[in-house]
Order: sequence, then structure tokens, then C-alpha cells
Amino acid sequence: MKKILSLAFPLIVSQMISMALVLTDVWMMSRLSVSALAAGGLGASIYSFVFIIASSTVGCVANLIAIAYGQRISRPEFGTQQIRYSVKGAVLLSVILTVGLTFCFNFVPHLILMADQPAELVEPAMEYVDTLKWAMLPSLLLLVLRGLTSAMGNVRSIMVMSLMTVTLNVPISYVLAFPLGFGLSGLGAGTALSALISMLSYAFWVFKQNEYHSFAPWLNLNEYSLSLLKPLLGMGIPIALAALLEHGLIYGGTLMAGTISIAALALHQILLQCLSFTWNINFGFSQAAAILVGKSFGANDFDGIKRIAIRSFIMTSVLSIVLAVGFTLYPEIIASIFNLDTQLSTLLKGVLWVVALSFVVDAWQLLAINLLRGMKIVMAPTLITAIGYWAFGLPAAWLLLPKHGLTGIWGGIGIGLAVTGILLLIQLLLAIKKHKTPEDLALVV
Repeated sequence: MKKILSLAFPLIVSQMISMALVLTDVWMMSRLSVSALAAGGLGASIYSFVFIIASSTVGCVANLIAIAYGQRISRPEFGTQQIRYSVKGAVLLSVILTVGLTFCFNFVPHLILMADQPAELVEPAMEYVDTLKWAMLPSLLLLVLRGLTSAMGNVRSIMVMSLMTVTLNVPISYVLAFPLGFGLSGLGAGTALSALISMLSYAFWVFKQNEYHSFAPWLNLNEYSLSLLKPLLGMGIPIALAALLEHGLIYGGTLMAGTISIAALALHQILLQCLSFTWNINFGFSQAAAILVGKSFGANDFDGIKRIAIRSFIMTSVLSIVLAVGFTLYPEIIASIFNLDTQLSTLLKGVLWVVALSFVVDAWQLLAINLLRGMKIVMAPTLITAIGYWAFGLPAAWLLLPKHGLTGIWGGIGIGLAVTGILLLIQLLLAIKKHKTPEDLALVV
């Protein structure tokens, strides 16, 4: 457990820092105007949706590097070569995705209008998106660097890098938005500029270290080829699809909440922040466990995979239960943080226990899917998420909505997460029990 905790803690802190970055941006939008907050939130949602596609595809480089790191035990030269290929492939993919997806932003104004969003929000939303989109390439390259350092055990540097990004972003964005008067475009530019500075600084530090120098993407340029993209796309596309399916469940719940009342929709957004808080904590644990599983997978150590899976499951379950109990017993803390009135506070108390149950099953599905990715098993988990989220979660929320309102929506979300989590855990157990070689494991789809 010590290995998992030593890896997980800095990753959790890094996730929480990233969450703080979002909150500070929202706060600055609110200081501009209510319309700026609405437009900026719309623009941020659009960018986030597009970035999920890119980051999910590129982010699997951490799993590939961890597996290659494990392979260095028995085949040092081969494992080292695979790490170089993974880094170069991820850099190449980052550039290709940035060019393609940045071009897609030209169609955003038409999509906003087609979605029946207020026409007056289009221009300010695009002011934000048109500067924020320049953050995509440095953010993706930071993911590549993070994948390299985390897979090789240097997670503290990731925490420092995340802290540096926030430290840069807040003052830069504030100066651009307020004293210099660029408003929403200034906030987007500040985020892009801070991401660029952080990426260049972190890259300089990483490749100055002897441990990482040989993996610098500007060395051995003859190794670059489109064939390097194959393993990344093979893992990344199913992962991106699974992420989009999960967001479909959440956004579907949001649309349903909007049919109840404005108060229900506002409270739903607050509850999503609560789920996001626990998700970021569990994601840190899941990342750490997946890195260790990847190393064991590369080294053909299946007893090690089993130990890591059991210990990480126990830790995430206990932590999630503690968080669920805490949220359920002290709803007034949440009410005070978001300054809820009496009506919303009463509604919060009635639905929070259902949301708290979702914390636990969300931790299960998040852990299981990451451990499976650590063993290069991605197709079956994606199919399972489609079944859990769309065949169970959304229909259950829709059926429970008329009688139970917002509580019913979250009951449906919880059912979707629970079905997904249980099926993924069964898939994980079968993979560990029945397959003895990396080649066999890769066939479990």
C-alpha cells in the first residue's frame, strides 16, 4: 500500500490544483458580469468537450510507458526503445490533433445556435474560445511529460508543475482580463500563456535529468513515423469514447434537471462539483495503481497485478465511504460554501445521500477501468461503459424523474455507475484469473 500511496498523493494534489484552476477562472468570469459568466461557461464547456477527445487519446501514453518500463527488467534495450517510441508518438499525435481540432472550432458558432443557445452569447463565448484554444498543444504536451515522469515514479514533479501553472495563470489572467481590459479573451489568453510557460519550463527540467534525457523528443529524429501512432490510437480511441459516454450520462442528467426547475438545475451543478471533488481524489489513486499495474504487466508479474488490484480496491472503497458519510452527515457545510437559501438547502439534504452512494460506485468504475488500461485492455471496458451508462443509467434516470425529481436523476446516474463498476470489476477479475501472458491479456476485448 505504501507504493500506491506514495504515487497517489502527489497525483491527487495535482488533480485538486487543476480543479482550483477551473474555480478561479469561473470566479474571474463572475467578476466581469453575469453575461460573461454565462458566455465563458459555455465556451469552457465547448473547449472541454473537444479537449476530452485529444487528452483521452494522448493521455494513454502513461500506460504505454509504464508497460515499457516493466519490459526493461527482462529486455532493457527493447523497453528503453519502446519508451522513446511512446514519447515521440504522443508528441506527434498531439500536434496532429491540435491542428485538426483547432480547425473544428470554426464551426462552434453554428453549433451554438443549432443547440438553441442565446444568440447574444455566441460572440463573447467565441472571444474566450478563440484565445483558449491556443492552450491545447502545450496542455497535450504537458500530458506527455506527465505520462513520462509519472510512469517512471517521479510524481512529485507533477505536483510542483501543477502548482506552478495555477500560480502563473491567476495573475496573468487577472491582469489581461481586468487592468488591460481584454475581458474573456484575456482569461483565455492567460490560461494559454501559463500552459505554454509551464510546458516549456517542465520540459526543460525533465530532459535536463539524466534519467529522462535519452527520451527527449528532439533526439533520434529518424525514429519519427506515422506507425508510432498505432499503439496510441489503439488504446486512446476507445478511452476517448468511454470518456464521451460518461460525459453523456452526466450531461443527460443535466438536461433532465433543467426540465424540473431552475432551482433543481442550479443544485444539480453543485452536486456535480461534489462528485468532481471525489472523482479527482479517486482518479489520483487510480492513476497510481494503473502505473504500478502497467509495470507489473510489462514484467509479466501477474501476482503483482493481483496484489495491486486488491489493495487499491480496498483503499478507494474505504476512502469513498468515508467521503460519502462526511457529505451525508454535514450537508450544511456544502450549503454554506455555495451560499444556498433555505429552499435549496432542504432540497440538498433530500438528494445528497443518493449522490454520496454514487461516490463509492464511481470509485469502483474509475479504478477498474484504469487497471484494465494498465494491461492494454480497452475495448471491453468501452463496451461496458456504453451498456452501464446508456442502457441502464440514462433510462433509469428518465424513469425515476417523474416521481422522484432530482433524487431520481441521481439515482439513475448512480445505477449507471454501479452497473458499470461491477461489470468492470468482473472483467478485471477474469483477466487476472484466466490469462497468464501479456499477449493473452491483450486478447480480452
